[in-house]
Amino acid sequence: MSGSVRTAVALWRQRGARSGGERAFTVYLLAMVALVAVAPVVRAVWLEAAGPGGLSLFADPRAPRVIALITSIIWAAALAWGPSRGPALRPPALTWALGTSALSRRRAFLGPVLIAGILSIGLWTAGAVLAGASLAVNGVASAAAVIGFAVAGALGGAVTICAWLVGQALPRLALPAAAIVLGLGVLAIAVPAVGIATPMGWVAASYPLGEATSAPIPLAALALVLSALIPWLLDRLRTDELLAQAVRAQTAQTSAVGLDLGGAADVYRARPSHGRRLRAVGAHGRLWSAVIRRDAVGALRTPLRLALGVAALSLAGVLAAIAAAPGTPAMVLGAVAGLLAFAGLGPVTDGIRHAASAAADVPLYGVADASLVALHAVFPLAAAIALATIAAGLATTVSGVGAAPVLAGALLVLMTLALRLASALKGPMPVALLAPVSTPMGDPMAGVRLVWALDAAVLAAASGAAIVVLPAAPLATCVVAGVIAVIIAVRWRGRR
Repeated sequence: MSGSVRTAVALWRQRGARSGGERAFTVYLLAMVALVAVAPVVRAVWLEAAGPGGLSLFADPRAPRVIALITSIIWAAALAWGPSRGPALRPPALTWALGTSALSRRRAFLGPVLIAGILSIGLWTAGAVLAGASLAVNGVASAAAVIGFAVAGALGGAVTICAWLVGQALPRLALPAAAIVLGLGVLAIAVPAVGIATPMGWVAASYPLGEATSAPIPLAALALVLSALIPWLLDRLRTDELLAQAVRAQTAQTSAVGLDLGGAADVYRARPSHGRRLRAVGAHGRLWSAVIRRDAVGALRTPLRLALGVAALSLAGVLAAIAAAPGTPAMVLGAVAGLLAFAGLGPVTDGIRHAASAAADVPLYGVADASLVALHAVFPLAAAIALATIAAGLATTVSGVGAAPVLAGALLVLMTLALRLASALKGPMPVALLAPVSTPMGDPMAGVRLVWALDAAVLAAASGAAIVVLPAAPLATCVVAGVIAVIIAVRWRGRR
């Protein structure tokens, strides 16, 4: 950070200067959160990873291929996310001040990129160390192999931040580049002999189960080349685009602080682009066909968002297939699959959100509220069946456990679709939740408000976990489905 940039950042931070006591309280608060909330979660994750379930997952011979797929999806998502929210981001006022000054972009916005890069490298390294350490403590891998995989993870994190910046600086190339990266990932899975020549294949080859100890070398070369391009990419950033991204990020942050997570997600909802000329409403035809056509065209008008949704649903199907294999941590994989399915269904459920919004107001279409919601559920249902078929194909390739992943994927999508309807009917936070309640244990309303804000994510994870254990515990699946049905009924009754 140069002296001019450091001075501007210091002036900006003086607007919210805190006293020594406030800073000490912040440190105390972070320490307590780390001790009470983070440490138990980290311990639980490590015990699960080092246990029989984690060993079965990480020692599976197909693990390197899955890692190649996950790597390609993360890199593609970073490319696709860059045009909406890149790593070179500062607050709006600071962005305008630095962007309109004589300072170069590389000097003004390198700091946020470095911070994001450190976080990315740290997360990738932590994931690699977790998988490698699980194998090492069980005597499956050597310490040298674990270190090599950790290095590959750190390099993968560096490539991720570079891909994210490429998407921000070159938005027109983001989608084609993401498609190429995903294609290479599929190639690395389908043809392992060819996949070793791809970057995601290099990450997979560094897995402690393999013997390719030199695999991080080409990955390091790729990371160095991409890192050398960072100053050039920063210089290509436009002030108006940086300012637009900064305003969106600040709006989303304000909504998130107010526990309006749906509003925060709406800020980044893609606007119609390539499919704007497609006619969504025809002059003839029945109502049901017009609604299906409208929903389908609406999804096609945001192709990047739709592609990300398809990728998330496909990955959810793959995880559900892996969870069906014996010996794997099924509930953990199922929970992640549920979250991915919930996120992936977003692009095809805009019609359900519109129907729920219309049902909460004066009728406009001359159709009963329930009929309107049912009509808008047809297209997501058909898309879910199609994506379940795609997940079945991936499941056959990855797990080879038969038809069970097909049924699990279909049930997962159907239950998540119901959860999407429940979220669409949610509405604003009830005023009663904002009032404090005194109890001998303190005020629990902060936790209640947090549960209210995260109910969809919690139920999505619970749905995925319940579905993958359906053969062993059908009652759990019925309980989760019943809870979602009750929530829908209660919110439907109070929609106006």
